[in-house]
Amino acid sequence: MNVLEIPFNKYLGLKKSVNNDGFILKLEERKELLNHLGTLHAGSLFALAEATSGEFLLNQFCDYNLDIIPLVRKVEIKYSKPGNGTIFSKANFVNSKTDEIINELNTRRRVIINVNVDIFDSSSEKIMTSIFDWFVMLK
Repeated sequence: MNVLEIPFNKYLGLKKSVNNDGFILKLEERKELLNHLGTLHAGSLFALAEATSGEFLLNQFCDYNLDIIPLVRKVEIKYSKPGNGTIFSKANFVNSKTDEIINELNTRRRVIINVNVDIFDSSSEKIMTSIFDWFVMLK
């Protein structure tokens, strides 16, 4: 699965970040993505975060040849400042490690995984933070 091939993500123009600061995905500002204040719409920031959490999750399992079905269960978001220009994302697990998750998947065939995603503006200032709760099961 490639999150950038999902039609909605293609429509938004999400792209892989080639930046060396550990960023995963990026979204370039376009007038269609702006809100009534002329900054990036909260929905576009959320969409970047959701796609990033999925991309991060899939990348953690690619070496294990697992056939998984990931579904978002819950999301917590905190916007801290408006977004302008190109925005970037980073992600990491919350209180989990890949080997622990794999062990639980092999044992129970399902697991809840928490992924933290932070969104940054072009000056690397954090503009949003979120935690995605994923329900992941083996097919």
